[in-house]
Amino acid sequence: MTADERALEEDRESTGVVVFDFDGTLVRRDSLFDFSFRYCLKHPARLLLLAAVSPVALVVALRSADAALSVLLWAMTLAVSSRDFVLDLRRYAHEVLPRFANEAVFAELLAHARAGRRVAIATGSVPILVTQLLLVRGVPRLPIAGSRLRRKWGGLIAETHCTGQTKVRELRLRFGITRWTAVYTNSFADRALMLGTPDITLVGPSRRTLLRTQRLLEPGTALRVLPAS
Repeated sequence: MTADERALEEDRESTGVVVFDFDGTLVRRDSLFDFSFRYCLKHPARLLLLAAVSPVALVVALRSADAALSVLLWAMTLAVSSRDFVLDLRRYAHEVLPRFANEAVFAELLAHARAGRRVAIATGSVPILVTQLLLVRGVPRLPIAGSRLRRKWGGLIAETHCTGQTKVRELRLRFGITRWTAVYTNSFADRALMLGTPDITLVGPSRRTLLRTQRLLEPGTALRVLPAS
């Protein structure tokens, strides 16, 4: 990194970092779940395999939700080439996901970027869905901390499920982002992001999420609510 690039980065950090959740915030769907549902409908044999491994996933879920997710993901992608799976993800992000974009939240993301703030996305979805949707909408490339997959036993499993405290860790490890001035989310599961953040925006929260977030807030923290669409 050159001296000019370091100076620019320091200036942006001082202006503030804004972290956006993706599912339920920038889009009105759990993007990976919606993709998986549509993918299996197009490949009925996958539904049979999922049904076969579902009892295993239920047992595994008692110990680890992440491990259960891996079991289902593995069944969905067994013997599928990584290239074909990526092409299906891209197609979904281009053809389906734009319909579920939350225009008001995207407008705020762009406003923060134009104001010189560093904008990052932390999501439980896979980064390719986010990057491709941003591409469709003409949004400049952003740091994206998301769930990562890897191949095992002929299918894909979750190497990192980027939820909760993992979002904080991935932002730090991958992008050196350790503090932020604002967070946009729809879920109390992002409380690790919200703790200590001076400006929180909840997008279409449930009443329970709103109440739990209000109890979490420190004195002086700004909280506002945006509609889900």
